[in-house]
Amino acid sequence: MNKFLEQLIELNRLERKLKELEPVEAGIKAPLLKLENQKNLLEERLEKLEEEIKNIKLKRGKNELLIAELKEKLQNIEEKQSKVKSEKEFKALQIEEELAREQIEVANEEIAKFEKQLEQKEEEKKSIQEEIEKIEAEITILSMDVAKKLETVEKQKEEIYKAKEELVKKMSPKIYAFYEKIKRWAGITAVTPVKKQACSGCNMKINDKIFSEVIKGEEIVTCPHCGRVLYIEDEDKVNEE
Repeated sequence: MNKFLEQLIELNRLERKLKELEPVEAGIKAPLLKLENQKNLLEERLEKLEEEIKNIKLKRGKNELLIAELKEKLQNIEEKQSKVKSEKEFKALQIEEELAREQIEVANEEIAKFEKQLEQKEEEKKSIQEEIEKIEAEITILSMDVAKKLETVEKQKEEIYKAKEELVKKMSPKIYAFYEKIKRWAGITAVTPVKKQACSGCNMKINDKIFSEVIKGEEIVTCPHCGRVLYIEDEDKVNEE
């Protein structure tokens, strides 16, 4: 087989191996990412919950302030009642007093409602905090296992990168540039085998003349339809011959 073609095939094989490690790496990280996403969602809910609690306390505070103002008003009414000189004035103050007491009652009901809401929110907050702590513990344990597995994958990648670097140094700059030009659009299928007399990159059938040249492997042959570099895998070559 042509030396340059062999180099292109090997270079493509190494890059395919690197690409194959990507889903492996993603699969290793997936459980950890899932836990981290769960933690982030819980933290977002906790932040929202804190804001809800703050707003409820603000509403409760407004009602408490209203009650304080109304009680002060009742004291003023009481003082005025002791000084009134006509029944008409007394009745007017009496109506004002009843209205103030009704407002106090409504405000107390509102406060009771807010207290109940706060109790529920605080319970939910506690539950979320406990869940976050649990997930953080799981993340800590899982992180160590993930780190070990990723270290193994990283070593594999380093070996492949090293082999690729050594191969590129041996290659003709023109051949390498030719490969990179095809790789820009074809990716890891820049060099692809012929299967059943068809380019496995674009699945288009090639004519007998080009197929014969591919089988010989004496020259670098590209697919007339898509431009990928073609070759026959060893076992396929035996079958074709």
